[in-house]
Amino acid sequence: MKVICTVIFVLVALVLLPSNGDAKKKVRTSLRVIVQDAEGAPVSRASVVVKTLKGRKLRKIGRSFELRTSQRGTAPLPPLKQRHVLIQVIAQGYQTFGQRLELDGVDQDYIVTLALPQEQHSVHERKKE
Repeated sequence: MKVICTVIFVLVALVLLPSNGDAKKKVRTSLRVIVQDAEGAPVSRASVVVKTLKGRKLRKIGRSFELRTSQRGTAPLPPLKQRHVLIQVIAQGYQTFGQRLELDGVDQDYIVTLALPQEQHSVHERKKE
């Protein structure tokens, strides 16, 4: 009788409790990238590229998303699996921004502050005519 009760208990537990694989599949992050300038003003029409990364060397896998920011400087992405991503932001008149980010929350905002371009220097001298 104890054996039958134990078997029934185990079967009920397997049916009612979610497995670890199911829990990991459901955990996703809704990421919103917010792009602003040094004064905190939104940067509209900035290109935002998000690539999913995996592994020790964090090589690119799977999908990448490319979208533009709204007039409010926001770029909402569809829910992504929780892992490392590479975020790159390109906007005319600003330095290109790139950084790795770990997605670990259900809803996550990531603020990118773009800098103005730096003066360029060259080791080559100008030829005098």
